[in-house]
Amino acid sequence: MKGFSSMIKRWDIIVTLVLVLLSFLPAALFSYQQAEKSNAVQGDGTGEPPVYVAVISVNNEEVKRITLTGNTKNEVFDVFSSDKDYNTVEVRGEEIRIKGANCADQVCVQFGFLSKPGETAVCLPHNFIIEIESIGGSAIEDEPIISS
Repeated sequence: MKGFSSMIKRWDIIVTLVLVLLSFLPAALFSYQQAEKSNAVQGDGTGEPPVYVAVISVNNEEVKRITLTGNTKNEVFDVFSSDKDYNTVEVRGEEIRIKGANCADQVCVQFGFLSKPGETAVCLPHNFIIEIESIGGSAIEDEPIISS
């Protein structure tokens, strides 16, 4: 042990500690950035809360828009992507989900309810997408939302 401690210099310890502290810098910056985005989504400074809208599209074409903010209705409907292919969509209050589909893998049904901006449910065999968008509440609406 005596031989090892004689090899370590004071600057070795200082450089190591500085590098360890700098390794936490990206996590701190990311947390700060996410907090700023969260504050921006809460409102646009006008006092009006953002409105969340579910956008349903098939083959990259918008089929339907459903306003989720303030919605109290429960609704179930089918969206057809071809003559045989369909997805059953359920809207329950301020949440939406793919309730059923006639695709083979049924992965899209397992997404569950969506209610926050940036959440997405996709049925790849049918080219079917449900996306939640925020309207009027964010100044940085075009940037992607990163969830951790």
